[in-house]
Amino acid sequence: MSTPFQRATPADSEDILSLFRNTPQRGRVVLNFEREPDYFRGGHVICEDPEIHIAREKNGTLVMLYGLGWRTLYINGMPRAVRYAHDLRLAEQARGGRMILRMARYVADMIGPDDLMQTVILNENSDSLNSVASGRAGLPVYYPCGDIETSLIFRIHSPQGHDLTVRQAGVSDLEKMQNFHDRHAPLRQFYPRYEFSRVLDGHPYFHGLSLQDYWLAFDGDELIGMAALWDQKSFKQTRVVAYPAGLSGLRHLWNLWARIFGGLHLPAAGGTMRYLMLHSVLVRENDSSVLRALLAQMSVYAASKQAAISAGFFLDDPLRQAVQQSRRQVLRSRHYLIGYHNDPRQQLDGRLGYIELARL
Repeated sequence: MSTPFQRATPADSEDILSLFRNTPQRGRVVLNFEREPDYFRGGHVICEDPEIHIAREKNGTLVMLYGLGWRTLYINGMPRAVRYAHDLRLAEQARGGRMILRMARYVADMIGPDDLMQTVILNENSDSLNSVASGRAGLPVYYPCGDIETSLIFRIHSPQGHDLTVRQAGVSDLEKMQNFHDRHAPLRQFYPRYEFSRVLDGHPYFHGLSLQDYWLAFDGDELIGMAALWDQKSFKQTRVVAYPAGLSGLRHLWNLWARIFGGLHLPAAGGTMRYLMLHSVLVRENDSSVLRALLAQMSVYAASKQAAISAGFFLDDPLRQAVQQSRRQVLRSRHYLIGYHNDPRQQLDGRLGYIELARL
């Protein structure tokens, strides 16, 4: 039987959006991760070079989507093109068959023996863990490569005794930011290679960002830390489809408590959550107190927008300590390297990993 897979084009966007709307993430709270109003706008944020593959039934109905785009990351200190497997969606009528196996065979022809391919799966995403990451015969091996903790941060206080200057960036900081990135980003495994001039140029990889979204920490005149907040609601949404029994009725009391003490605002069923994505985090010597000083200022800004900050770190990242004492809610994910030929972890030299949550 010939493969049903093909490269997606912008003409497929509306069908892709419909597939997203109809494939929510099951859990205690039913969520839907959407890409309205144009799937490909968000696709260019996830990957510098998006590569989206779809499958249709004979009648033309879209039943599967799988992203395999490229972005440039630092691997062992050098910039390298790395694939990111993402946005796997399978329509209800196509589940329980051999579509996953057929997709795996289709992808296998594209993956070279030295290629690196990442993916991230939520711990609660039992569908993916029991299908693509199950280790079934005919599927590639998903090699564990770090666990991720994602925090929704509401209130965070400055570390005591720090005398750093924390402020938003401007155009005059561009060269200093780039030099800081070029010096520190290669020290982290999987850190994206960034050219901040692209922010000014309106490059699709930085859609919706301005330099004022970046926050800088200075010790005197020396830049020692940076991070940014990204409001992605114009192309990426987390929609609450349904609450568990009892919670829906308590939503208004929860929101009153959250306004007073800090917490995630719960929209009505069908509404979207409000948060800003923490990204481009770099700190000299991975000093968590510097990141905490940055987040203290950034959380004030986020609160003024009635938003939480979504921040993700590998569990062994020293910078994770910056959020440990904050008011937050936590979920866990698993990071994998996908091996079609061998164990790709053998290519890595053991540097501290970095996860860019805003590009998942």
